[in-house]
Amino acid sequence: MVALLGIDIGTTALKATLYSADGDRLAGAALEYAASRTGSGLEPDSLWQALAMVVRRVRQMAPAADIRAAAISSHGESFVAVDRSGRAIAPFVLNTAPIALEEAAAYADKFGRAAIFERTGLPTHSMYTLPKIAWLRTHRPEIFAAADRFLCVEDYVLMRLGVGSFISTSLASRTMGLDLASCQWADDLLDFAGIGPTQLAVPVASGTRLGHGSPAMCDDLSLPHEVEWVAGGHDQGCCSLGAGAVAEGIAVDGTGTFECISIPVRSARLSAEALAYNFPTERHTVPPLLLTLSYIAGGVALKWFRDVASRQLVAEAAARHVDPYDLILTDLPDGPTDLLVFPHLIGTGTPWLDAKARGAVVGIGADTSYEEFAKATLEGITLEMQWNLDLQASIGTDIGRIHAVGGGSRSETWLQLKADIFNRDVIAIPGEASCAGAAMGAGVGIGAFPSYEEAAAAFVREGKIYSPRPQQVARYREKGARHREMAGRLYGFVAKSSA
Repeated sequence: MVALLGIDIGTTALKATLYSADGDRLAGAALEYAASRTGSGLEPDSLWQALAMVVRRVRQMAPAADIRAAAISSHGESFVAVDRSGRAIAPFVLNTAPIALEEAAAYADKFGRAAIFERTGLPTHSMYTLPKIAWLRTHRPEIFAAADRFLCVEDYVLMRLGVGSFISTSLASRTMGLDLASCQWADDLLDFAGIGPTQLAVPVASGTRLGHGSPAMCDDLSLPHEVEWVAGGHDQGCCSLGAGAVAEGIAVDGTGTFECISIPVRSARLSAEALAYNFPTERHTVPPLLLTLSYIAGGVALKWFRDVASRQLVAEAAARHVDPYDLILTDLPDGPTDLLVFPHLIGTGTPWLDAKARGAVVGIGADTSYEEFAKATLEGITLEMQWNLDLQASIGTDIGRIHAVGGGSRSETWLQLKADIFNRDVIAIPGEASCAGAAMGAGVGIGAFPSYEEAAAAFVREGKIYSPRPQQVARYREKGARHREMAGRLYGFVAKSSA
């Protein structure tokens, strides 16, 4: 049976899923690993060992599958320094590491924030790869001096596999060093960090056939030597493809640590308004499309509610062997609550990118119930994302239906809430979208599918459709106005209101 392998590498977990050429899931496995946001980062060997264990497990589950191709979906920005032999000489510097604020400011001073945005599609920020490499040069000069190259996750794994030093333009466009139009490294931006193009991987379009891994590395993963590796992409691009967003008008709402909506566009959103709202544009895994993103740390707020406010239910869920959220999100009020929740526990995402902002709850009283607090937390996350969607629409971004993936897509309560607040159809897409997107790209790369559209037709199975309820839409429009007015009073956030 011909099979395609999709691998999704996150900051704290790694997943692999094997699919038939018809898009049927044959096997899947996942493994968490330790990564420090503020300390030692992610050990490269820990990542490799997790990769080997997960892929071996998948092979054991589907030993008869004839794996023809594989591709990698990777979280963005994080990088590792390697020597001339390709050996990592330090842990990965993670995108979440709270460093490089001064270096990001220096980039803005040197080149101009608007000019960087127009060239790279990214609002200047310390999360990106180049400011962190500049930070490494100043604060870890011994590592910087010993480094031959600086590799992001996808290119590091491909190099270690023996495939070569390649990075998808989808992932490269998250470094703040790729010219978005030419898909080539921007020499002057790299030079300001003290590096040149030869110290980074070669950018190639997602879906490009790259070659085979070395026999020894294939054996380590229990993979056939004939497996072809294909350029994958940034996890948001792979997730978008895996959810069927192969054309404009289909937005993908992925719920995880961050709530992120990715929207395919044909032309980059590089206006002054897009920069003011901090909306990045990156290369899609579906060339020649691009993606614009809106995101907030909604999953962080929901996890806090689970771990701090719901300890008894967490214990009950463990005893019953069920997901805690199945109990937390049960018997919630149907309509809007009287609470306003601002889910900025680690700062805001777009459109503000305010790292110093912190969460708030307004309107809590002696009669507030646990169920109201739980519902209000979902409302706060969703109202913030609706604000983002309104601002995206105001700059000309086409947003039609919403495809929902990730953990939140398993909650009927939340999906209906999103439909009511977004005032759009929300369609649940089951499965691991990032793994599916990587596998679909691998299939297109080797010619198993003549187009991304045909790959999506084979892989993407739409689940239940949640349609907006007019009465609830009106009530949440009123609550959204109160949410925004209070955000202005608490944080000074002011932006265009919805019509």
